[in-house]
Amino acid sequence: MGLVDVAVLAAVEGAALALPISATGHGAAARLWLRAADGDAWLAAAEALAAAAALALAVRRRLRGALAEGARALARPSLFRTSPPARDAALLALGAAASLLVAAALRPYVARWAGAPLAVGLGLLATGAALASTAIAPRRGGRAGTDAPPFAGMIAAGAAHGLAALPGGSRVGAALVLLLWLGVRPARAVEIALALSIPALVVSGLADARALDGPSPGPGAVALSLLAAFVGAAAAAAALRALAERRRTAALALWVIPLGLAMVAYARALPGPS
Repeated sequence: MGLVDVAVLAAVEGAALALPISATGHGAAARLWLRAADGDAWLAAAEALAAAAALALAVRRRLRGALAEGARALARPSLFRTSPPARDAALLALGAAASLLVAAALRPYVARWAGAPLAVGLGLLATGAALASTAIAPRRGGRAGTDAPPFAGMIAAGAAHGLAALPGGSRVGAALVLLLWLGVRPARAVEIALALSIPALVVSGLADARALDGPSPGPGAVALSLLAAFVGAAAAAAALRALAERRRTAALALWVIPLGLAMVAYARALPGPS
């Protein structure tokens, strides 16, 4: 790939990692046009780690408070009941653990279906339907809303986050949709969904880094991928917060569903099994 293609692919995947529109789906679509192949492990590792850094920056205040109070609560467990930041730490730990376990169990299927346009298209359609459902989710504002789901709800959100590792799924989207249906305030639901994605992205980036024995795309391409993915993810995280606060996340389905239909149509047009 040329440097322009590297920048476009990294920006698209970085933004899609922060928005509930499926990074795997958009990455697959972009690679069909860019014919990306060589150096993929290097670029995938750079994109995942850069996106993790951008999401950490986007939720830095909540994350910093949760980490500080969570560390204190290890010595004083009562803080997990009385301190909201300590409760945040416990919720995020439970959700991240559920996400990583589910994603690990699904890894063989992800590897098998990652390059199948039909699987990607069907996953995009499921993601779009989930996003559309937020239009009818209970709108609990003020005292009726909540800043944190129950522990069981957080485990469910983490499991949904891990399940969305399948092609065409959106980890941020799966967690966000479930949190909104649980009555979590939109801005808070976005923060939790983004924070849940940070450990998954770090694990994914480190896993890709273990496969760096292939041809390197060059230091310039890797640096450009890091920068483009970081900027794309940071901008997308800010856009998602604005959309959620205006309760417009369902509008993203108007993009995701047509893309899913296009991928399914492309799969049907391929000769032989898709």
